[in-house]
Amino acid sequence: MFKNLLSALPNKRQLSKSDSPQVAIDISRVIKPAEPVPVPSPPAVESPAPAQSDIFTSETLGSLAEEAVDSLSGQFEAWMRSDLDELVSAWGVAKEAQATAENYRAVFTAAHNIKGAANSYGYPAIARLCGSLSRLLQDTRPGENAALINLHVEACRAAFNSIGQGSDGQSIADAVCEALEERVAMKVAKA
Repeated sequence: MFKNLLSALPNKRQLSKSDSPQVAIDISRVIKPAEPVPVPSPPAVESPAPAQSDIFTSETLGSLAEEAVDSLSGQFEAWMRSDLDELVSAWGVAKEAQATAENYRAVFTAAHNIKGAANSYGYPAIARLCGSLSRLLQDTRPGENAALINLHVEACRAAFNSIGQGSDGQSIADAVCEALEERVAMKVAKA
């Protein structure tokens, strides 16, 4: 079909033999050059009055930021509790005999989300535990490592419940984190 179309077009030899005058196409009636668009000059900026500039000092901005964080910090505990409930629920489904890879993926996602937010919420031990759990779950298939996953989930719950119980609670959480991280490192190295 393309060959037929090309053969129907006149070639240079046919054009040179014809006595018809060459017609130059004038496109100026169809395409007009664009007229220059005037660019307005920016408006003059007036400096703020001295009283207004004092409002935005670094000290004032810092205290505003602290107030914003303080207003949210009351919600951190509720958010962490909700995230942990989601982790526990996902693990409850994944540890069943008929669990699928998608069920394990839900546990990984919940742990990964907690790992990212827990430090900001003031729960560094939970962030460590969920980081370790996420690492373990990357190569875990359904039915594997159930005891170690369960230890992580329960340790997260215990760390959440021990917050505010002094340095003893933190040192215990750190010891649990270290032990579980070592165990995960051994498991991952063998895989």
